[in-house]
Amino acid sequence: MANLTTEQTLELARAQTPTLSDQLRQAGAELHRMGIADQNRALVCAAIAGGVGLLVGVGVGLYARRK
Repeated sequence: MANLTTEQTLELARAQTPTLSDQLRQAGAELHRMGIADQNRALVCAAIAGGVGLLVGVGVGLYARRK
């Protein structure tokens, strides 16, 4: 591809534009899916941590009530 004229370079760029646009759209969609997955993972971890905290709190309350 050495020594391309300006017209050849523009023609090559026009030919590659739809492919590059599609690749950018796919990459954006993939990043969006990854972001949603990370957000869901954080929500699940927070729910589990909250449940564990609730169980520990009830356990400590019952233990303290016995004494």
